[in-house]
Formats: sequence, structure tokens, C-alpha cells
Amino acid sequence: MTRMSDADLRRYQRRHPHLFPDQPATPPPVAGYLAASQSNGYAKEADFQAAACAQLKARGWRVQEALKGSDSGGTVWYTPGWPDLQMYKPDGQRRMWFVELKQPGKKPTAKQLECHEYLRAAGFLVVVAWHLDAVLEAEATQ
Repeated sequence: MTRMSDADLRRYQRRHPHLFPDQPATPPPVAGYLAASQSNGYAKEADFQAAACAQLKARGWRVQEALKGSDSGGTVWYTPGWPDLQMYKPDGQRRMWFVELKQPGKKPTAKQLECHEYLRAAGFLVVVAWHLDAVLEAEATQ
């Protein structure tokens, strides 16, 4: 008998919560979360993303932005849950990391948390940021 991975077990628990009555129904809080009543200084996530990209590019990072949607208004994504930004430096050191940007009051979806978990398991830094300072603090560690 093969043991189920932790990620598969969590996915199974989310799909069948009635089988796990002792488990919390919602995921644990995410570090750095801002309540909807708080502000990160940006009216829209797109403005937050533009500021983060500008700051990271000014620090020498190449920034790949995830697709935001289609021209016809339908949803478009690389993989459900894929982070908003991927950064790398063409300096031969093979550094790459990811950022999921969130507006106050918004939390990562289950698909996003699952994708972040897989990226972290592969050795990548994944940051969920509600304000630009959190992005720049993570950048300083790279």
C-alpha cells in the first residue's frame, strides 16, 4: 500500500470534508494578511502589480507576469493557481522566485495555495504579498 502525499491528503480532505469532521473547514490564516478595512495604497491589484514590477525591474530582475485574462473577457491562465509574478536574473546563478499579489481582504484560493506548495516543494521561494514592502523584503533575500 502506498502512502498518500501530504498535498494529496489535503486535496482529498477539501473535496470530502464530511469524512474529516475534526478538521477546520477553512485554511489557516496566511502570514501578512491585510483585512479588507486596511489599505496597501493601491485601488486595484493591477496597480499593485505594476508598482511591484517597476520596483523589481529597477533592481535588475526580469519579471514575467501571469496572464490576466483574454480579450473576449474569458478567464485565461497558465495553470490554475499559478502566481502573478515570476522573477529571475540572467546572472548565471539560476535564481527564480514567485509572488502572488493580493488586495486587502482577499486571500489565496485553494488552487493557489496548492500550486504554491508544489513550487516550494521544488525549492522555489513563493511569497504572498498584500503590500509592496513584503515584495521588496523577499527580493532582498534573493
